[in-house]
Amino acid sequence: MSNIWSYITLQASHRKQVLFLMIFVSLVYLFNFGVNDIWTPNESFYAESVREMFESNNFLDIFYNYEPRYNKPPLTYWLIAISSAIFGLTEFGIRLPIVLLALGSIWYTYKIGRLLYGDKGGVYSLVMMAFSVQLLAVKQYASPEIPLTFFFTLTMYGFIKAYISRRNKYLWLSYIALGLTVLTKGFPYIIVIGGIIGLYILLSNSFRWKEIWSDIKFLKLHFGIPMVLIIGLSWVIFMYLKDGQAFWEVYYRETFGRALSRTPNGSPFFYIEVISWSILPYSLVFFYACFWWIANRTEWRKIAFPLSWVVVMFVIFTIAKGKIPTYMIQAHPGLLLMIVPILLEFNPVKVIGKGIWGFVFLFPTVLIIAANVLIIEELNLHWANYLAPVLGLGLLVLFHLKKSEKNNHLLVAAPFWVLSLFLISFATLLPKLEKFRPYDQIGEVVKSAKIDTQTPIFIQGTLIHNIPFYTQRFAERDATIEQINQNKRETLALVREEDTGKLNGFKTLWTGPIYDFPSESQFAKFIMACIEAENGDYSKFAIFSLVYRP
Repeated sequence: MSNIWSYITLQASHRKQVLFLMIFVSLVYLFNFGVNDIWTPNESFYAESVREMFESNNFLDIFYNYEPRYNKPPLTYWLIAISSAIFGLTEFGIRLPIVLLALGSIWYTYKIGRLLYGDKGGVYSLVMMAFSVQLLAVKQYASPEIPLTFFFTLTMYGFIKAYISRRNKYLWLSYIALGLTVLTKGFPYIIVIGGIIGLYILLSNSFRWKEIWSDIKFLKLHFGIPMVLIIGLSWVIFMYLKDGQAFWEVYYRETFGRALSRTPNGSPFFYIEVISWSILPYSLVFFYACFWWIANRTEWRKIAFPLSWVVVMFVIFTIAKGKIPTYMIQAHPGLLLMIVPILLEFNPVKVIGKGIWGFVFLFPTVLIIAANVLIIEELNLHWANYLAPVLGLGLLVLFHLKKSEKNNHLLVAAPFWVLSLFLISFATLLPKLEKFRPYDQIGEVVKSAKIDTQTPIFIQGTLIHNIPFYTQRFAERDATIEQINQNKRETLALVREEDTGKLNGFKTLWTGPIYDFPSESQFAKFIMACIEAENGDYSKFAIFSLVYRP
């Protein structure tokens, strides 16, 4: 029993503790990750594009709904394609590389934490990164955010390992990873990561130019930059030579254009708001740490690397006109690493200080328990799900009884374990959501009807982005009833049930509710719609009919 308790309180021997945590986190991440249909809209772009790659046997040109998709570089598509070639073009095969790279991001955050702050610092880094809310939101979502986070974090690990050890092999690792970062999201990340490394070199050398120049020479930029460009821009050059300005206009708009050309869509404090929730349950701890470092600014060298990471990303993305919350996921390791030295050394003595320090950890933890109970109640989940909040509350009581003079390991562990229990409980909800997501059913109906794949599917008034994937055909978006009626060929359509009476000569193959909002990515909003539907209110859903005319 004492051995189990040492693992729970993060006090086991280092190697065993890390192995235990990585196995546990992996099991939580992998639990039910493939049970849901492809989400709309973003995941649908990647799933359908990969399906069309296999259909055409062309893995260089990217198409979505049989139209060129120049928006993003190809590495995410290729990773999904490799997995799908092995495990099948299923939700499991499509999402598996994303989950594995999420675990890889956690691993390299641990490696950086251990390198900078020792064994215990590595464990704290692993624990805080593993269940940060925004990472959890995209950990099994087939889109570039997680691959970008992985290659970004790997780049930073390669650099700091090379910088400290002066070993070239880690420098080459960093350049290769940076090239793959660019191949995932685009060339602006050369500027972002270059800015982080540049600021860190300035800070670590206290602006002493002789030492700075020595470090710059060590970076071997004359070899590294060409390596990055060859890896990162190879596909961009190929596509520009092939498709010219048509490609470049879209690609530029999705990279620099988002930052420079768009109308500003957020306040200067946008990313402060994002940080306030994105690294929950440790957001309050981060803000506490910021004030602590300001008050103890003579010790700032301890966080020179994560500080450079956070400052450069915050400044660049705040200046950029296009602001999206997911842009800060790659800053999570830096944000959390700024907390680690305080966890290792800080021990408030006064009652008020202890109270505030405990509050920033425990308040989010209590909210997680309350949210767990609320979801179980509202969705009428199985009574066994109440074990999660009960065990979480019991764990908090045990931690309180076991607290000692210096108990930061308990403060870090409490939200980690409570949130893990919540995630296990929440994962049991995921299959229940499919009651309101009939996309695979629609695909099966179309398949069983043996409708020619060359026959497009008309979708009335919108585009349900995953319909091309499940029906394996082109989807004609924003179709009108008149347009559907006038089609002279074999016709397949998805129309609102109230308009089926206006159709001529069609038979109904399927009828059911579909979420009547363009995006399921606003997951909390979608969950609330499902809760309301579970209680009989389908106002957020529209009844659609799948109709067919030979």
